[in-house]
Amino acid sequence: MPSNDYYQEIGVSKSADADQIKQAFRAKARKLHPDVSDDPDAGTKFSQLNEAYEVLSDPEKRAKYDRVGHQQFVSGRPAGYASAQDMDYGDLGSIIDAMFGGSRAGPRGGRGYSSGFGHHQPPRARPQKGQDLKIGLRVSLSDIHTGATKLISVPKDGSYKSIEVKVPKAIKPEGKLRLRGQGMASPTPGGQPGDLIIQMHIEKDPNFIRLDDGLDLQVELPISIAEATLGGKADVRTIDQQSITLTIPVGMASESKMRIPKHGLADADGTRGDLFVKVRIVPPSGAEISESLREALIELKELSAGAPKSDEPKKDDQNSHI
Repeated sequence: MPSNDYYQEIGVSKSADADQIKQAFRAKARKLHPDVSDDPDAGTKFSQLNEAYEVLSDPEKRAKYDRVGHQQFVSGRPAGYASAQDMDYGDLGSIIDAMFGGSRAGPRGGRGYSSGFGHHQPPRARPQKGQDLKIGLRVSLSDIHTGATKLISVPKDGSYKSIEVKVPKAIKPEGKLRLRGQGMASPTPGGQPGDLIIQMHIEKDPNFIRLDDGLDLQVELPISIAEATLGGKADVRTIDQQSITLTIPVGMASESKMRIPKHGLADADGTRGDLFVKVRIVPPSGAEISESLREALIELKELSAGAPKSDEPKKDDQNSHI
């Protein structure tokens, strides 16, 4: 007999979420498959189960069902609604095929779905897509800046084939690139091959740091105490291997940053990030400190202790002091 509660029919509580309802439905539907169940009423029960799932899998129908109750919901259905009691079981095979992706011969030796509802020829197996291949590819920061081309080897018909891979510019760390049709061959005639999914592992760069996985880069610039105190000039190498001369303002503090516009990473649209230069003051080692330098540093220390703070340094034409 049909259940008076759709939740009970599927075998879940009323608080079950959509995934729990779907999993319970699939598990029970497989048990009621006419080719695996010995129950002569398997077809009817399967249809009842399908009726319950049709309601509970639809958020609007489920909300109405919960609101009005089972009897009111069933009695309020429009005329012509196909219920479990009046469904035509002659097309049961196509329903199962749509659910599970194909049919199979049952343990009762039939080539179709009999189960007391008449013989039905199973539909032809649908072509299956080949398996996707997933590989990792190590790339450098320079590779994602220029959009480098890499040559990789992937399995093909018991051997290997070489494929050129264009690294997407400015791709995020662990970002994925999908090459359609470059995966495993289909196991069925006429099926499409799978895809090749490449996950990009961006190696740490010895010179540059990528800021917030975006287009901006940061490089460290070591300077001496004298350069920080008196100012000066310093050359900075960009990711394009260009040398840019920066003006170090007088009284530059350690950890200060200067910005070089449009010298960061480039993306596919040609947009460039900025290059931030982080200053790090490097004191001389003990062996480098002569007596005259020691005296000069002591004098500088005494002057700094009593000197008022200077005004904010002006911006240079080539770089901005942050």
